[in-house]
Amino acid sequence: MSLFYGPVLSRRFGYSLGIDLIPFKVCVYDCIYCQLGRTTNKTTERKKYIDIDFDEFGSTLIKKISECKYLNYITFSGSGEPTLNSDISKLIGIIKKATNIPVAVLTCGGTLGSDDVINDIIEADIIKISLDAPDNRILKKINRPCTGVDFNKNISGLKKLLDSFSGSIWLEIMIMEGINDSLDHAAKFKELIEDLGEGIEKIHINTAVRPSGGKYMRLPSRQKLQEIKDVLGKKAEIIGKVDTKRYSRDLLMIEDEIVGLLSRRPGTIKDIASALGINLNEAIKIIDKLFSEGKIKSKARQNINHYYIIKE
Repeated sequence: MSLFYGPVLSRRFGYSLGIDLIPFKVCVYDCIYCQLGRTTNKTTERKKYIDIDFDEFGSTLIKKISECKYLNYITFSGSGEPTLNSDISKLIGIIKKATNIPVAVLTCGGTLGSDDVINDIIEADIIKISLDAPDNRILKKINRPCTGVDFNKNISGLKKLLDSFSGSIWLEIMIMEGINDSLDHAAKFKELIEDLGEGIEKIHINTAVRPSGGKYMRLPSRQKLQEIKDVLGKKAEIIGKVDTKRYSRDLLMIEDEIVGLLSRRPGTIKDIASALGINLNEAIKIIDKLFSEGKIKSKARQNINHYYIIKE
């Protein structure tokens, strides 16, 4: 399997070349909003997971960079929790030697209780951490963590990271109606983030582009998101749609292929990614755009979204 995917376009990272180090749905969490469905291997075990030829990784990286006309970041993300892979430190080192393009690590935050994880990602330029809950009760409701992972341990690890990390730390809060969207919740988030100190550079307020297949998922209104933003202050921003003016020709071609595929038969994200030979995260970004533009619809079957096109 290829570790690389993209580049994909997002509002936060522009064009990023993705690196996926973990098999499908191996994660510390089983989040109720996850676009990829239920976690199939919920674990805190750190190991290699994938056999990586480091020389080949380095040469492929250079080739990918040379092929990308637009590239703002190299991002560790994908279909599981990237910090579970014990090779992440070595791979960050290879990237830093090969290019000045900044490295971002996207983590759920559930591994930060491990000093080894903090040490392994310390050379990244940006670490984006999910912080969907202001306390342990809501953590269990939204993120459904692996045994041994708890809110206080996560926050303690985040404080250690802030003490030693020289790059940028961004937080992402996924807001869900009726679970973590009240002004009381916003006040708790504000108190928690203020206690973390000045090291938090940005706070991204996000929500699922479309309803999840999960029965718990409801989307808050734009007004509610704005109220939460006002409480959290000037570092907070509501994550909106991608600027499609920056869309590359390659992404437009993939978009057309997805529309063509769904015009013939409905499919899940996994179906679409497999049929087109693209990474799951690539598929998600483009499906989000198509869904928000009203070009495709979704229907949940057994808690999994199936996408389709209404034929006129």
